[in-house]
Amino acid sequence: MTPSTVTAADRAMVGQSRANLAADFERRLTEAIGAHRYGIWFGHGTTASVESKAVRVLAANAYVADWIGRNFREAMLCAAREVAGDGATVEIAVAQASPGPESAAPAKGTPRSRHEPTDGAFEPGSPDGADERRRPAPRSRNPRATTFRRLDDFVIGESNRLAFAAAQQVGDGAADAPAILFIHGECGVGKTHLIQGICRRRMERAPRQSVRYVTAEQFTNEYIASVRDGSLEEFRRRLRRVDLLAIDDIHFFASKTATQSEFLHTIDAIDLSGARVALVSDEHPRHICKFSQALVSRFLSGMVVRVERPDRTTRVELVRRLSRERGLELTGAAEEAVAGRFAGSIREIEGAVTRLGALIELDGMRGQIGPGTVERFLFQDDTAMGSAPIRLGSIVEAVCDRLRVSREDLVGRGRHQRTVVARGVVAHLARELTTHSFPEIARALGRPNHSAVHTAAKRLKSMLEDGEGAAAACGAIGEPLREVVDQLRHDLSRPGRTRAAQAR
Repeated sequence: MTPSTVTAADRAMVGQSRANLAADFERRLTEAIGAHRYGIWFGHGTTASVESKAVRVLAANAYVADWIGRNFREAMLCAAREVAGDGATVEIAVAQASPGPESAAPAKGTPRSRHEPTDGAFEPGSPDGADERRRPAPRSRNPRATTFRRLDDFVIGESNRLAFAAAQQVGDGAADAPAILFIHGECGVGKTHLIQGICRRRMERAPRQSVRYVTAEQFTNEYIASVRDGSLEEFRRRLRRVDLLAIDDIHFFASKTATQSEFLHTIDAIDLSGARVALVSDEHPRHICKFSQALVSRFLSGMVVRVERPDRTTRVELVRRLSRERGLELTGAAEEAVAGRFAGSIREIEGAVTRLGALIELDGMRGQIGPGTVERFLFQDDTAMGSAPIRLGSIVEAVCDRLRVSREDLVGRGRHQRTVVARGVVAHLARELTTHSFPEIARALGRPNHSAVHTAAKRLKSMLEDGEGAAAACGAIGEPLREVVDQLRHDLSRPGRTRAAQAR
C-alpha cells in the first residue's frame, strides 16, 4: 500500500489496531504485576503506546519513570513480547505536560493547592516563609481542632502516669520535652486520647505554631498520591515545616518500604528544625514486623513509653466520670462491679456505661443504680462477656502464666504461698466461668478429693470480698489479687486474648 493509496479508513484501522495493542499490553501487564500495583504506578497519568515492535511508556513524572524502570522492566518486556512478538522493546520516558495554573508554583500567601487535605491538618499559616507560617489562621481552618480530646479529661493512674507526663511536656512545648515521643500499648488503653490531647494543648498554648495530626494510613495515601501526580515537594513542605507532627497507628507503615524511607527523611528534617514528633503504635518499635532498623533507631533515640491496661482504681474513676457525664447515679458497689468485669480497655468501659444508660432509660428506672441492676443489665447477657465455653485447661494455663507458676508445681504438693494462691485462683475462676464440679476441678489440680479445692475457692472468695489475707497474697504474687482475678477473667472470657497469646 503506497502513501497515495492510504485512505482515511485505512488510517483509522491502523489507529484502532494500535489502540487494541496498547490495551492488550496494559491488560497483560496488569495480570503480571497485579491490579493493585498497576493501579498505583500505571493508573494515574502513565500511558502506553505500541508502534510496530516498540512499546513506549510515558510516565507521569520522573520519579514514577525511574521506579517502574527499576521494578517492572522485566514484566513490561514480557508483556510487550506477548503483544508485539519476539524482539519487542520497551522505552520509558516522562510525559511533557504543559504547565498550567495547578502545576505552577503558588505565589506567596496564596491558598494551598487542591492536593492538600485539610482533614486533621492544623497549620495556621502558609508554609512559604517563617513569618507567613507563624501567622494565626481563621478559626475555620481547624474544623477538627475542637473535636479532639483534651489532656485535662484524661483519667490518670499508675498504668499511664509516665505516658501522661511525657504528653504534657510535648503538649506544653517544654524545652526538655523529648524530640520524639513514642507511645505504645494494647488497643483501647487511651493512646489516641493522649496524642490528640498533645495536639490540642499545643494549639491552645501556642496558637501561632504549626501542628499537624494524621494517621499513618493518611500519611501513606497522601505520599502515594503526591508521587502519582508529581507533587512530592508540596507533600514534603506540608509535613516538614511544622512545629509538631503527630502520627497515629504508626505500625501501619510495616512492610511499606518506600513510605518508611520517606518518613525517615521527614523525621530527620523535623529534628533539624527543632520541632517535635509524637507517635502512637500498638507495639513497641522493636516488635513491629518489617520495620527498617534506621526508623527503629530514631524512635529509640527519643522517649518510648508503654500505656498498660488501666488498673482497678483507674477503671473505677473512669466509670464514675462516664456515669456522671451520662446522668447516671451509680453506687460505689455498682462502680466496682462494672470496673471489675470490664477490665480490658477503656473502650469496653465506655461501651458498658453507654449500654447501661440506654437500658436504664428504656426500663424507666430512677434514682441510684446498685450492683444488682448492673448484674441484671450487663452480665446476664451472654454477648456481654462472650458465649464461647471456657476449658478448664485454659484456666490452668492462664493462671500459671500470669502468676509465673509451673504446671508441675500447681498440681504438686508444694505449699509455697504463690502456688497456694494460684490453686485458689484456678478453683475460683473455674467455678465462676465453667460448669465443672469441685471433683472435676480437683482432678485437674491433681487432688484425690475435692475438699481441698472447695476450701481454696472459699478462701479466695473471702479474700476478694472481705480483704482478709489479700495483703499477704499481694505480697506473694507482686500485684493486687483482685486485679489479677479481674484481668484473668477478662482474658479468659475473650478467647485468644490471654497475655501468653499476646507474648507469642
